[in-house]
Amino acid sequence: MSELGLGTMTILKHGEKEAKNILDAAIQSGIRHIDTADVYARQAVERVIGETLGQERQHLFLASKGGNELTEDGMRWNPEPSYLENALHGSLERLKTDYLDLYYIHGGTLEDDLDATIEWAQKQKRDGLIRQIGLSSIRPNVINHWVKSGALDVLMTPYSLLDRRAETLDVSIPIVGRGVLAKGLLTDDWETRLGDKGFEAWRKEELASELAMMPTPIQAYALEAASRFCDVVLPGASSVKQLNETIRAFETEIDDEVLDRLLARLPVHPYTKHVT
Repeated sequence: MSELGLGTMTILKHGEKEAKNILDAAIQSGIRHIDTADVYARQAVERVIGETLGQERQHLFLASKGGNELTEDGMRWNPEPSYLENALHGSLERLKTDYLDLYYIHGGTLEDDLDATIEWAQKQKRDGLIRQIGLSSIRPNVINHWVKSGALDVLMTPYSLLDRRAETLDVSIPIVGRGVLAKGLLTDDWETRLGDKGFEAWRKEELASELAMMPTPIQAYALEAASRFCDVVLPGASSVKQLNETIRAFETEIDDEVLDRLLARLPVHPYTKHVT
């Protein structure tokens, strides 16, 4: 069975006190894989994690990301090693740690000097600032370049019952699955989460029909499906209540045959962009 981690992008949705409660509850439940990024809440999430979990550092697997540079009105992609150097050291300072167990390059395109970025990441690993090199991407062409370099230790990419594109990738390294609950569509609240645009390759009407036929508890089946494919399953949480619901669902026994039939029925949509 894969490991359950905690994605922290939304932990500050209800304020800093609740964010710290989420982190404490995660640790008390046995979660040790904590994933973050410098752009989450414009560096505030990293700071809260450092303040809250500093004493737990030796027991944690701590991952962060760099590559999206904050600007006054948002962020922009910046793969330059000089920028990544500053980004990494900023993350280390906010997280109150001397090293990261895993550091992802957050994005990238074939137009970048990917080899320069890869060489930079390898140097950080040799210097002990990071222990594993990761890539967080949905672009097959970028993923393939990194995989062929031999430098990549971990791939983070979306994976859920509703987005199985990653099954078509040719990789043999550990995969961390994000978006495993498909923005809440794979929970009991799916009707309130279903927007007019549907989700990924799904149109609203066909998605609503499929979700209405999902086995229950839908969240447990979604997490088990992700566990079959991913080495780490990384749902997020914006409240302690939501975190506890996810943990219960992760620990719920499901009918394997029902899941087998569900996976056989659901399509594996192919990548349509950034393939070559």
